[in-house]
Amino acid sequence: MKFTILGTAPGKSLIGKSHTAYLLEDSNSKFLIDCGEGTTQKLLARNLDKDDLDFVIITHLHPDHVTGLFILLQTLYLNKRSKDLLVFLPESVENFKHFMETLYIFKERFSYRIIIQQYNENTFCEKGIYPFRNTHLLGYKDLVRAGGAQNRLLSYSMIIKGKKKTLLLSSDIRGIGDIKENLTKCHVLVIDGIHPSEQAIKDIIKDYKIEVYITHGEYEILQKKFADQIQEDVKLAEENDEIIL
Repeated sequence: MKFTILGTAPGKSLIGKSHTAYLLEDSNSKFLIDCGEGTTQKLLARNLDKDDLDFVIITHLHPDHVTGLFILLQTLYLNKRSKDLLVFLPESVENFKHFMETLYIFKERFSYRIIIQQYNENTFCEKGIYPFRNTHLLGYKDLVRAGGAQNRLLSYSMIIKGKKKTLLLSSDIRGIGDIKENLTKCHVLVIDGIHPSEQAIKDIIKDYKIEVYITHGEYEILQKKFADQIQEDVKLAEENDEIIL
């Protein structure tokens, strides 16, 4: 399995950077985890055919992880995709469908079916992908309750098991406690570089013998924070970095 980092930008846009997205390729399928702004251009640059992509998994519904999906769906339609595309969301499936209609993404107009489903910890076991919940969105709890919103505050990190290595993708997390119990299960860690404390990330680098990619931040700021940690097995993630699992 090949895991490619397509986007590294944090919540705000950065010149020349895409928002969060990862391309996974195994012998049978190609799929995305997250689809932030700029993802479609990255896929076009890799010469992926309109029918190559099998499904998309969204870790949580923050804009920098999901808003690139709409232009991807439209581009696939305009390029005359014919194969069904599965889109897996952590929550709010019906609201998402309604929003697609707000954007005039009507199933009757499209040349392919967009099948939207909610996933859980067991949905992708046959692919060697094991989502587990984190607490990234819990800071919105009071706002959701006060406004009577339907948000369920669901956000996931993921363990991805390849033939040679196991990768832990933190996605966005509130702190290291969200992933700590799973650190001993992995050989590679792709970690959110801005939400956990700087010291917590440094402690992981010191205490665990794993390959670390620090992402989701402004490169110059991350470089300054982690300059003393950068070595062969500790890297600042670069867009188009490939990891063989």
